[in-house]
Amino acid sequence: MGEFTIKVVHTTSGKEVKLAVEPSFTVNSVLEVLADSLQLKDRFVLATSDNKILDPNITLADAGLTDGSELLLMPDPTGG
Repeated sequence: MGEFTIKVVHTTSGKEVKLAVEPSFTVNSVLEVLADSLQLKDRFVLATSDNKILDPNITLADAGLTDGSELLLMPDPTGG
């Protein structure tokens, strides 16, 4: 499987971002792209639509993400 698109919803602003990603990308690499493009100052985590926080070290494939998957970008509940 090659490149696919995911949608990320920024929970504090409501802003939606669509990203072209690859299954081998890590959750952390997606967070870095989002931090750059959205100019995030605080620490954030990515979670599934049912609020399951994703391990930043796993790949998108291991997280079970596919084309059209929706993730939530939210402030890190553990602080920073």
